[in-house]
Parts: sequence; C-alpha cells; structure tokens
Amino acid sequence: MDDIKQALEAYNSPLRHNFNLDGQSVSNLDAVLHYLTNALSSATADETVNILMTMANMVSFQGKIDEAINGYEKALQTANQWQQIPLHTYLAIWRHYQADSERVNSHIDALSQLSPSSAQAIRAVITIIECNLKTPITYDQNGSNSAQQPDAKHAIVTLGYKLNGDGSIAPPLELRLEKTLEIATLNPDSIIIVTGGVETAGITEADQMERWLLARGINGRRIIKENKAINTIENAQRSLGILQAQEIRKATLVSASIHVHRSQILFEAVLYRSRQSSHSNSVTAMTFDHIAVEDGLSSGAIPTGQTRINCYIDALRGAGLKAFQCGHFTQI
Repeated sequence: MDDIKQALEAYNSPLRHNFNLDGQSVSNLDAVLHYLTNALSSATADETVNILMTMANMVSFQGKIDEAINGYEKALQTANQWQQIPLHTYLAIWRHYQADSERVNSHIDALSQLSPSSAQAIRAVITIIECNLKTPITYDQNGSNSAQQPDAKHAIVTLGYKLNGDGSIAPPLELRLEKTLEIATLNPDSIIIVTGGVETAGITEADQMERWLLARGINGRRIIKENKAINTIENAQRSLGILQAQEIRKATLVSASIHVHRSQILFEAVLYRSRQSSHSNSVTAMTFDHIAVEDGLSSGAIPTGQTRINCYIDALRGAGLKAFQCGHFTQI
C-alpha cells in the first residue's frame, strides 16, 4: 500500500487521538503528515505541490496557522497555474484570519488574474465569515431573527450527534432535540429537518431524532429526515437540497454552542456555491440563523481559539476546497 493511500486512510480514521503508527499511539493527523512526508521522496513536481498543500491543510486542522501558511507559500513557489488558484485562496483566507488585510488583497488580486470567478467567490466567503463572527451566539428565539413574515416558509434544521454504542440518544443530542421541540412549539408552521446518517447499532441519528420528536407530540408530517450524511459538510449539502425542494426562505440551525457559528458559515458557503454553480435565482432569498443549546461549552459570545479556526476551515470546505488532494486521492 503506497504512502498516499495510507495517508488518506489515516485522515478518514475514527481513531482521532490514538492512531497506531508503527506501534506508537499518535493522532490521525500526525499519521497523515508522516505518510505524506514519506511520499515526497518519490513525488513529481506537480505531486509535490499537492502533497505540500495537503500537509498545510492538516497543520491548519491542528491549529498551527503560521506553519500552515508557510506550507502553502512553499507550495506556491513551484505551483502550476491551476494549483496557484487553491493556494492563493487558502492564503487569502488564513491571512484574513490573521487580520493581514494587505496580504489578503494581494492574494485576491493574484486570483483575479488567474480566475476572476475564484476571486469573486473568496470575497463572498470572507463576507460570510465576517458577518457570522461578529454575531453573538443566540440561545433562544427571542435573541434570534427567525421570526417569519406570513408568506415566508421557515425550517428548523437540527444537526445530529453520534449515538451511544447501543444506538440510544447521547446527552448532547438530547439537548439539541429539546431545543428543537421548544422552537417547533413556538413555530407550529415550521418544518423540521433532522440530519445525520451515521449508523450505530442499526439505526441512524436522524431515525432516532425523528422517533424522539414523534414521542413528544410533533406531527410526523412536519419532520423530514436526512439520514445519509456522515459529516457536517454532507449535512449542509443534503439539507440544502431539501430546503430548496420545500421552497424554504429561512432556516434556523440547531446545534452545540461551539458548533453553531461553524454550521451557519458552512451552510451559507454551500448555499453560495450552489447558487453560483446552478446560476439559479430560486435559492437567492434563502437565509440562515442559529439557536444554540445551553451546554456551557462556549466561553464567550463570539468564537475564539480553535473554534474560530474551525469556522475558517468550514468556510473553505463549504466553498469546495479539498482538504486532501493528492493525485486521484481527493476528499473535501
């Protein structure tokens, strides 16, 4: 098995903190970096650029933004025209994280020469990030702008959480469902999308979420299950299709306090990308807000630390940037 394939398998491993690498327990991201470093020794020039870019992505996931930027810049030195587009995109985003507006503009200017549509997209993604990161966490509908006009269709999108080993609902997910029930009661005309396709003991998160809501009196005609997604990116992509089909104009996302900003940024980035790809006006008016559960996980009203970094990572993922891209081994 070659190093690239082993790196991708490590990236997808559920063993995030105890991955077995040559008899030692390491994080799966450290294992990815190990295998990709080995792969560099026999890589072509183009392959080297993609490996360096993927390694920089892994380092960004670890919260080492300065090191990641150095990796992107190293890759940029020998990148071909098509590789320069994602590299300038990554650098514009992470320089924005560092509040380095001069370098942000420099990378966007370079993108404008290479791909005007990519430059336009990254400006839109930065706007999404800025709008969300200045908005405090909302814990109840009184602090949300989810009140609907009479002719507007509203949906509640409740994001899943891993079930217990026996397939029962874990406490963090029950908190989300309790909040969903509260919002649904206040908004009796809103549909409810429960999303989560990870299966445990023969049942998915969405299946269990539907059962929980039905048992507490929610009309089954209001509930739509999205039980295929295995991560938040797929949650957003698949839920967006449902929202569009239902002609929803406003959706309220329900999740953990450290997850709601990330989720809203991701959903808005996916929506923007969908609109640009389809050239359709049918989803132009759709907007999102969020309501978080009171789980005590957030130390403040605005994301900081790793949570803030994760907001930028999810913006990139929502915009379609691949986290892993080495040859035919690719994954968002």
